[in-house]
Amino acid sequence: MKRLIVYFHYDPLGQIDTACRVAVEAMAHYGEVFFISNGTLRPADRAWAASVTLTCRERENKGLDVGAYKETLAVIGRDRLARYDELVLMNFTLAGPVCSLASMFAAMEARPELAFWGLTRHYAMKSRRFGGRSGEVPEHLQSHFLAVRAPLLHSEDFWQYWQKMPLPKSYEESIANHETRFTAHFANLGYRWDSYVDTKDLRDAFVNPIMACPRELLANRGCPFFKRRSFFTPYADELRRTDGTAARTLYDYVKQETNYPVDLLLAALLQRQPLDALARELHWQYVLPDAAPVEPAPELAAQGLALLRLPISEVEKADSVTAWYTREAARRADEALAQAAALFAKEPMLGVLSPAVPLWPAARQSRDADWQAARPALQGKVNVPLGQNPPPAPACGWALVRLAAVVDGDTLPAITAPEDAWLLPLKAQQNGFFSASFTTAAQSAAAADQLALHYQQAADPKAVAKQFGRLVKHKLKK
Repeated sequence: MKRLIVYFHYDPLGQIDTACRVAVEAMAHYGEVFFISNGTLRPADRAWAASVTLTCRERENKGLDVGAYKETLAVIGRDRLARYDELVLMNFTLAGPVCSLASMFAAMEARPELAFWGLTRHYAMKSRRFGGRSGEVPEHLQSHFLAVRAPLLHSEDFWQYWQKMPLPKSYEESIANHETRFTAHFANLGYRWDSYVDTKDLRDAFVNPIMACPRELLANRGCPFFKRRSFFTPYADELRRTDGTAARTLYDYVKQETNYPVDLLLAALLQRQPLDALARELHWQYVLPDAAPVEPAPELAAQGLALLRLPISEVEKADSVTAWYTREAARRADEALAQAAALFAKEPMLGVLSPAVPLWPAARQSRDADWQAARPALQGKVNVPLGQNPPPAPACGWALVRLAAVVDGDTLPAITAPEDAWLLPLKAQQNGFFSASFTTAAQSAAAADQLALHYQQAADPKAVAKQFGRLVKHKLKK
């Protein structure tokens, strides 16, 4: 089968990261690759793309993936496309493959009755955001990987679809006008379709299986790709549809059970995504025993580590309870030092580690207030995106840092104000390291109980009304 693969890429830094390179090189074994990027590539990245693809084209970042595909089809032309038996439209949001692609292509080539097929499907749901005026999102193949065959590929139906397609101005428009429409549009014209990954038995549980249970698809259903967005999608969205562990179990599976360089993907995401989003999805929080055995103080310098004491913020000084917890965490630093240092040996990408913020509500509020106060001044000091929520460290009393992640030359950063402390995780992120916090087993159990209490109260109208009344009262007092 003669196959053309149109690979859509976008990166605000103009880089083609490892995840894209691995995907393109793997796909190039199964067809000719037309690489199109929405933006200007760096010279070295442009040279790489030109060396491994049929064509490398750069364009204005207009119309998202739909604009790129529409332009590519116009550039290739109908006569030239007629030489191919199959056209694959694929984009950079997929990471992988974690296994050989031979099984997927062989399985789908054995189904010549299909006019088009895709990697995975999304099931029907109601959504004002993606369903347009009707709010109805039909079951559809997901546009991150669509394969179109003759006779559909060479039909007037296919070309009219793209000629009439308006350029989307937003992610929502791209989904509503193309991704959720493509499958039903051609199915209604009589063209047969299916997905490679069979998730029909999951229909009643998850509308979007590749995001809800990616490990299941990779480990047990032959799916060769996963979504890089799994590692930074809003965590509140995850908790609305899953138990919140999808990203971490995906990462652990790929890291431990495959040869895919997932840490190189993570390093790229650290340059492009807010640290707090990655930390929530990947649960960069560790649990240390409550009663650790007495161990000799580790030789931190020999391990490339340093202990930094963090100042108490002005907000904490106004809250005696939060200040007490902060001083208590600082006092107990030596007790946890050996175990904390051991985590750095196990996690080579760990750059900054500190105690987690205590569950005392005002402590969380103090940390959020510190972050919001410091955030404007931090914008120009680091070249990483800053999220609305604070990163996972520093938090309470002290931090253990990997020197390679935070030093300027040979000098440790001076920590004289809360703003200086916030630079620690951001500098580590800029240098390709993540930051994390740790709790004791008791604190971890308390957090689970707190979450259970919140769910219980949220289901009780009286409890919600009482909490709302308390909130209004405290706001009025202030």
